[in-house]
Amino acid sequence: MQSKPGRKRKTQDRGVATRQRIVEEALQLFSRHGFDGVGVREIAESVGVQHGLIKYHFGTKDELWREAVRLLFTRMSEILEPEPGEADLPPAKAFEISLRRYVRYCAEHPEHARLMVQESFRDNERLAWASESFIRPSHDRIFPRWDILMRDGTMPRVDPALMVYALTGAAQSIFNLAAEAKLTHGIDACSNETIEAYSDAIIALFLPGLAKREEASEK
Repeated sequence: MQSKPGRKRKTQDRGVATRQRIVEEALQLFSRHGFDGVGVREIAESVGVQHGLIKYHFGTKDELWREAVRLLFTRMSEILEPEPGEADLPPAKAFEISLRRYVRYCAEHPEHARLMVQESFRDNERLAWASESFIRPSHDRIFPRWDILMRDGTMPRVDPALMVYALTGAAQSIFNLAAEAKLTHGIDACSNETIEAYSDAIIALFLPGLAKREEASEK
């Protein structure tokens, strides 16, 4: 007897939802413990599924890790997507808005930096794949925009390949060290107030020409 179309669709939907839950949980666990620090059974137990389901959906732990990284960068691209009309703004203003959006992304998704740091310790084929598939292409899209901002004095004139690590490292640091910031200075790193103030600090440090231009326009 053939199954009804509605029942088959519900089964497929449950399968998609389960797969998504596995990827989400794997992303969090890989970011905390690294690839070698967590096993398939641990991921399955954390999700509440049989570990055979991971093999069914992904085949290997390596492919599950890659799927988690795909989710990571896809989500980042969606969150950092410019709003309609931003392309018509002056380059400096558009970049200020995108930088503030990036700082908030770092606050809300510290697993991104943590996972990449975990892999950078190992310098392996997985990191090479992530770099080639996602990281280098994103840098290649950014650098031409930065060249414009460096030439007009908005950003310091620094090698873009060095600037990207200085800027991203600064944007991520307080959120990766949130517990330290809380214990040392009583800072709630993930409060909206702190995120806004930290965004202001990042803008002042990395877009010094923007403040000068705004001060000149007010005179």
